[in-house]
Amino acid sequence: MDHYQRLQVTRDADPAVIEKAYRALSLKHHPDRASDREQARATRRMQRINEAYRVLKDPDLRRAYDRALPPVGQESAWDQFMSKGLVGIFLDRVMPR
Repeated sequence: MDHYQRLQVTRDADPAVIEKAYRALSLKHHPDRASDREQARATRRMQRINEAYRVLKDPDLRRAYDRALPPVGQESAWDQFMSKGLVGIFLDRVMPR
């Protein structure tokens, strides 16, 4: 999952949208709001959200990150698998739309 997906924003999102998404996700997933059983998972999730925001809020880091991503519309094999699953990829190849 890339940083944009993690914050649930598009690649062309402006900084205000990124900040708003970060704040909403922080409130929703903050470890202090999780049950004792879910503390470790919530902490890891929040660390990933924080890292995504750290990169996307800084213009220089964001430009460098964007250069490392595949062009828009070209997903990596892993991203395709995670979004469509093996059956979906197979069906796309045997029965193109």
